[in-house]
Amino acid sequence: MGIISVLIIFVCICVDNMVSANMSAMKLTSDNRSVFSIKMALFFAGFNALFFGLGYLISILFFRNWVYLAHNWVAFAFLLLLGIKFMLESIEKSPSFNSVDTDNTGKLFKVSMLIAMNSFLVGYAAETMDASCFPALIFLALITFGMTLLGFHLGRPTSKTIASKKVELIAGVILIVMAVRMIIV
Repeated sequence: MGIISVLIIFVCICVDNMVSANMSAMKLTSDNRSVFSIKMALFFAGFNALFFGLGYLISILFFRNWVYLAHNWVAFAFLLLLGIKFMLESIEKSPSFNSVDTDNTGKLFKVSMLIAMNSFLVGYAAETMDASCFPALIFLALITFGMTLLGFHLGRPTSKTIASKKVELIAGVILIVMAVRMIIV
């Protein structure tokens, strides 16, 4: 798995963060919006990097010898499942925050962990495909931070449509294409 493939996958899985930030920004007032956007971006970036690292580490410790011959199929299965998940999520409600939730760190932890499960699977798949861990962690954290802030920037209380839901559908299709590419190449 090359660095371009890894970056494309990271952008696709970070769309979930962008959607949550976008929907939250539509509900927040301008006085607590900027501080909460940075807080949310830091939580999302930290948990995505942590769960990617955990997936990578668990793959090394427990499954490296077992999955060696089928590493393309493992990466295919995980990316295919994530792609289908993203396509299904594009038609349902994503977790979001309102003005009351800006001080609720517990909810921010729960939502961050829920969204970071995608990174866990990608970390596992990246290790089976022999991608390096440390640069990928840095790229994932930066992409997550940027996509979360982009979601906040796109979301306005006056917005009537959620444009990021269309992006989530496109990300799901791209993940499915990347999954098929894993078994073809």
